[in-house]
Amino acid sequence: MNLDIIISLTWGALSGYLILRTLDSALATIFCLHGLLMTRWKRLANKAKPGQIRYSIILQQLLRAVFCGFLFYFLFVIGDNFVLRRFHFNYQESAGLIWGIMAIIVAALLLRASWRRLIRVWKITHEFDYAEKQQRTFLLKK
Repeated sequence: MNLDIIISLTWGALSGYLILRTLDSALATIFCLHGLLMTRWKRLANKAKPGQIRYSIILQQLLRAVFCGFLFYFLFVIGDNFVLRRFHFNYQESAGLIWGIMAIIVAALLLRASWRRLIRVWKITHEFDYAEKQQRTFLLKK
């Protein structure tokens, strides 16, 4: 019984983090696609208009979000299969309840960082010159 509780707590914490990062990456992907469509629409309306975000910046963020989303989803699936096969973990009864509570607690604790990450992605893909300012600041701190 003690092993079930330890597995539930550990796997709950890990899966809460992995699920949150997967959802976070999915939202970031949606933000990037929205920014890409808005930028494309602005370029079609007026090609010479200053203050447009470069496609390369948005595509770089999109690739990063998609890669992170697949990575965290893949890690979650591997972990789930490992726990099911190796420890015969069951998502029912008290073990499932402990797992769910731990996953919710970890996700709630990391929600603020996830929210900040999403705000940063939104600003990079929707605000002109935000990414360039971040790059210049990074280079100056180096």
